Amino acid sequence: MMAHPGRVAALVEADGLVHIYKKDDLEVVALQGLDLRLEEGELIAVVGRSGSGKTTLLNVLAALEAPSAGRLMVAGRDLTRLIPSEREAYRRDTVGYMWQHSQRNLWPPLNSLENVQVPMLATAAEPSREERARGLLDALGLGHRLKHRPVQLSGGERQRLALAVALANQPRLLLVDEPTSELDTESSEDLMRDVAALLMDLRVGTIMVTHDPALGRHVDRVVQIRDGRTSTETRYIERDRGLVADELTIVDRFGRLQIPLHLLEELGLDSLVRIQRDGDGLRISPARGRRGRE
Repeated sequence: MMAHPGRVAALVEADGLVHIYKKDDLEVVALQGLDLRLEEGELIAVVGRSGSGKTTLLNVLAALEAPSAGRLMVAGRDLTRLIPSEREAYRRDTVGYMWQHSQRNLWPPLNSLENVQVPMLATAAEPSREERARGLLDALGLGHRLKHRPVQLSGGERQRLALAVALANQPRLLLVDEPTSELDTESSEDLMRDVAALLMDLRVGTIMVTHDPALGRHVDRVVQIRDGRTSTETRYIERDRGLVADELTIVDRFGRLQIPLHLLEELGLDSLVRIQRDGDGLRISPARGRRGRE
């Protein structure tokens, strides 16, 4: 993803992002030159198999882990160059994180209204803290649960409360890890419908990691990660028969692309393929007969 002269900077711009971490005596390359762009107020879902790099991407964007190489800009900050004090300020002022398990966002002894005010203790006066907390809880359907502690809430209500906590400091970037993993289908659908409406109203740029394919219908686009790189992008388009998925393959700045696995298997493509121009497009076919003459 190269910078273009005159192009307005996005909220998130990842260019050739690499992250390597150590596990026992091994070095694991979790992100292998990942490119990603997120506009202000855009909501995207990131999907991929376990080990594809999804959670690592969230942790790097949250400044919980530092990139090993590449370029990563968030809201004008270069996350490859942050010193410890800048990382703390970034996590306090710029980014909100909703963890997969809601209890990580919540303080069990406090009620809902108090929970949402905790992230604002160092940045806002008491009257404005309570006003904002009430507004978020009302918007997420918890206006009648202000005095309830997390243990008194249902699973779906705890997820809504965790989201309100993540949004309390008015972040420009919201990171969400598997928001519906602990919910049934009906609760997941209700949560995502309300969340999408709220985020659109707040204009918060959001990256959501998920295994739930149904969530794709509530976001602007779905980005798939494979082997530490973005591989495909899907948008749902309104048609006469309802929403239709339009899947596109991402080509990086070096001209590399990842062919969807199901097509590799169906067409019998292996390590070598033949690419030929075909009118206004390209034809990719197995490189049969590559030994000697065809």
